[in-house]
Amino acid sequence: MRPERRGEPTPSSLISYNRGRTPVPPSLLLSSTGRDEGAFRPYVRAVRHHPWLVSIIIVLVVGASVAWLSHRQVKYEATAQILVTPITTDSAMSGLPLLTDSIDPTRTLQTAATILNSPRAGVVASGRLGQGAAPLAGVKVNALGDSNIIGVTAQASSANASAAAANAYAAAALSVRSESLRTRVASQLVGLRARRAALGTSDPTTAAALAGDIAQLQSIMNGQDPNFSLLQAAGPGLAIGTKSWVIVALALLGGLVIGIGAALTLEHLDRRLRDEDDLTEAYPLPVLARVPLTKRRNDPLTPPPAIEEAFRTLHVQLEIDDRDHRVVMLTSASVGDGKTTSSIDLAASLVSAGQSVVLLDLDLRKPDVGDRLGVSSDVLGLLRSNMRLSAALVDVPSLPGLRVLSAPPRADISAVLEALTRRLPELLAQARELADFVVIDTAPLGRVSDALRIAAAADDVVLVVRPGSTNRRDLGVTRELLERMGIVPTGMVMIGGSGGSAGYHSYYGPPEREFRGSHVDALDAGARQGELGPRA
Repeated sequence: MRPERRGEPTPSSLISYNRGRTPVPPSLLLSSTGRDEGAFRPYVRAVRHHPWLVSIIIVLVVGASVAWLSHRQVKYEATAQILVTPITTDSAMSGLPLLTDSIDPTRTLQTAATILNSPRAGVVASGRLGQGAAPLAGVKVNALGDSNIIGVTAQASSANASAAAANAYAAAALSVRSESLRTRVASQLVGLRARRAALGTSDPTTAAALAGDIAQLQSIMNGQDPNFSLLQAAGPGLAIGTKSWVIVALALLGGLVIGIGAALTLEHLDRRLRDEDDLTEAYPLPVLARVPLTKRRNDPLTPPPAIEEAFRTLHVQLEIDDRDHRVVMLTSASVGDGKTTSSIDLAASLVSAGQSVVLLDLDLRKPDVGDRLGVSSDVLGLLRSNMRLSAALVDVPSLPGLRVLSAPPRADISAVLEALTRRLPELLAQARELADFVVIDTAPLGRVSDALRIAAAADDVVLVVRPGSTNRRDLGVTRELLERMGIVPTGMVMIGGSGGSAGYHSYYGPPEREFRGSHVDALDAGARQGELGPRA
């Protein structure tokens, strides 16, 4: 076992420091994992993961708004203005229902609006518009602000119709008012004229005053209202309600909000980590290699150049300093992340670089290494006796320099794990003597704790993750277990950018042996084949 490294790390040796047993300070780890999007990060991530969902919801909401607008009946509104002129008290006007000056102009205008807003005016206006005797609907008579103007506002289905209705009602209201005044004035004129005739020429002053009163009342008889006059006729009305473009814009915004909400809901329900940012945020570790998902025959002798280069990069980083990094353990958080394929590919890369390698399949719950390489050995026999490791290893004919220890699946491995724990230091010491590198494939640490027994004895712990497959909860369990043990993985191997996840139950039971012969199939095989026995 390598010595512990204590003390604060230097930024230039983050990868080397990660191989130690002292946890890396969070600030140093976070500094190596990319951007921080702050409070908007969950929203940005949700939209990035579910762009089609957000787009479809936006299209549906905007489409619904456009459909509603196409059937909406647009209303137009026009206003005619009537000037209100209160008069001073006059003997000739006494007894008539006229508006006089008041210390409360607001109340005077309210009274004026009440006088003009009469059912009779509505009936007259409807008749003038050719609507029969039905009262005119949609007309409002109100004071306009703090002015001395009364507004007659009408609504209709067209701009001209609203103007015609407002003007008709204003004219009808003034006409009804004048008619009411003329009825009252007529009786007063009869009395005034009789008094003036009786005076003759005996009192010229009184006669002149009576003549003035008669003239004022006669002007009312001629249709001149002392309180009300049409100030401005209504022009073509304007459309009322929210403008169409505003409704579409609000629908667009609403669709975006609903879409983001739906995406956030799916993010909460979907526990998979979908991309590299999610993975490094959940467990801030350096990404040592990025392995693409490419179609190829599952032959370690002829890997695609991109995959070969990825594991060559991993190999170089394992030798980045002068410390002993000969025992490399690969594990994962979830089932189907590609750890077994990565273990084989790393071993093949080391062999192609001229290194001798011992590949130990210590994923005893679902051992696949021997099956994939076409060899078979018996780790159980090794653990049941004092047999040396060299006697249990088998050569891989297609990869000279690679020797493998594999095991058949068992339903109950508790006793095997205990025996392995006791002999592990001895076996690893023997493996170091037999090869330049020892690569260990272990069970997913986020599902079972078997790998913890091995991680403490390894020089490097490499975590294999796969966006779209690695489960957030499993990765959290993995991180927690390793931190409690004081183990900081060297880093991550990132497998592709998408993939399916496997349920917890899929890791237990007898393995199936079905591969379609592609690199992608080999990665997915862990999620399809085999199930584990009871947790040790």
